[in-house]
Amino acid sequence: MDTPDPAMRGFLASVRRARVGHDEIALWYIGGAGYILRTAGCTVLIDPFLGPSGPPDWLREVPPAFAPESIDELGRLDAVLISHEHGDHADETALAAIARYSDAPVIGSRESIAVAENMGVPAARLSVVGTDATFEIGDVRAATTAAFDPLATGCLGYVLEAGGVSLLHCGDSLYFEGFAEFGQRWRIDVLCVSVGFNPPGKTLYMDESDAARAARDCGARILIPQHFDLWRGLTLDPRRVRTATSWYAPQTRVIPARFGRRITISAG
Repeated sequence: MDTPDPAMRGFLASVRRARVGHDEIALWYIGGAGYILRTAGCTVLIDPFLGPSGPPDWLREVPPAFAPESIDELGRLDAVLISHEHGDHADETALAAIARYSDAPVIGSRESIAVAENMGVPAARLSVVGTDATFEIGDVRAATTAAFDPLATGCLGYVLEAGGVSLLHCGDSLYFEGFAEFGQRWRIDVLCVSVGFNPPGKTLYMDESDAARAARDCGARILIPQHFDLWRGLTLDPRRVRTATSWYAPQTRVIPARFGRRITISAG
């Protein structure tokens, strides 16, 4: 599972050619908490994980979405956003390829940017941000939020707004009271959260109820569970998220992230 699936050959070129309307955000899931996000005017890479498993505890159940050296097949890349410094988010393999084959800026917390710097991304392309930062990426208005990941030192969420659509990507954040605040500050159309099976005595990810409560608290129109298929022994059936959401947030639609597939969110 550590090498790209041959069936994904041509994936990046197909993403590059895809049409995205002016009132849409399109996401292609690349595993973990990773996406290629496209709008009518720009392309953003979020938490790309292209590296190998970390045995014995961290064994991939899904392969990398593409070979690192093929990243230029995506065409113009406007930015790379990193949610936190863990290796399946600030991935050394992906960042080394971004340093070599792309001129995109890399944005993240001080801890995440330190990984990018170590992998050769030039200082001129690195941007350290904290919470409550705002910036623009092409036609995307971006803001950073707090996140709650006790296992990470520098974790962030990103609110990305374009074409009348607002998306909140939370990395591996656990459930916390901040989601209610986010719902008060922004109209959240789409909430992307990492879910997984938590072994006895450990809390690594949100479970199905946590994800549903987060969607309820921020008033998300769509909930996208992610990361549920990445690690052996920590997978979670996303149908459980759909069931829990029907209890906590019955107005929210659940669309599980599916490897290599497009999710299109339209304004309204």
